[in-house]
Amino acid sequence: MTIAGIAALSYIVPCAYIWYAQRQLIFIPEAFVDRTPADVGLAFVDMRIPLAEGSAIAAWWLPSGSADGASAVLLYLHGNDGNLARELRRLQALHGYGLPILAIDYRGYGRSTGPFPSEARIYDDAVTAWNHLVTTQGIEPRRIVIYGHSLGAAVAVELALRRGPACGLVLESPFTSMADMAHLEYPWIPVDVLLDQRFDAIRKIGRLDVPIVLVHGTADREVPSTMGARLYGAAHAPNRLVMVDGAGHEDAMPKGGESLQRAIAELARSCTS
Repeated sequence: MTIAGIAALSYIVPCAYIWYAQRQLIFIPEAFVDRTPADVGLAFVDMRIPLAEGSAIAAWWLPSGSADGASAVLLYLHGNDGNLARELRRLQALHGYGLPILAIDYRGYGRSTGPFPSEARIYDDAVTAWNHLVTTQGIEPRRIVIYGHSLGAAVAVELALRRGPACGLVLESPFTSMADMAHLEYPWIPVDVLLDQRFDAIRKIGRLDVPIVLVHGTADREVPSTMGARLYGAAHAPNRLVMVDGAGHEDAMPKGGESLQRAIAELARSCTS
């Protein structure tokens, strides 16, 4: 009985910990923003987008520098850790496509104010950013390309379902669901039962009817590239999968090369056609 009790306790305790601490395990925000787009030579506007509760989302607006007011606009949603200061390499590469970008920090990240993140709050933050583009900046929904990296890809899928129709989505290093990710780390624990932070992109992506570009590095050690392939297979809209040979979790887009450039350029052109 003692051995059985110890065995049961050794199983119950980590289950209870994962259930109780799941938000702290998933969301790893940093408050200190030590770099801005100016550090990589990009002009930008530092913005605050207010929320109804009195807090605000910190955002960077990176104008394209083009006089073409009909160009596509990128709404950038980052992953689960750090803040926008960690996204400069990716933002710089994306800015090279000639598209204006609105990049946001979710509540609890960077200079955004408000409570600790949750799945519901992050979805609401993305909706707030979308509404700002459409209502305040006067951007037509059909001109907006939603770009999500890692966890941000799951947020992009949800946003496209809640608002739109958008021009399309670009999903970089996306995972299928948070439960699938947790299974990789804790294969012996019933995470499907324990998790209430689901980010279940695989169940949602087939409901979208906008073009989707998925990009994934073949050497991604955080999110297996098979997850990107599964999302590609589950999507019913016109979509394209770009596998970047040798790229990891953070550099699939900067290393995407001509095939990715062509895919994003074609998507952007479709926004104004």
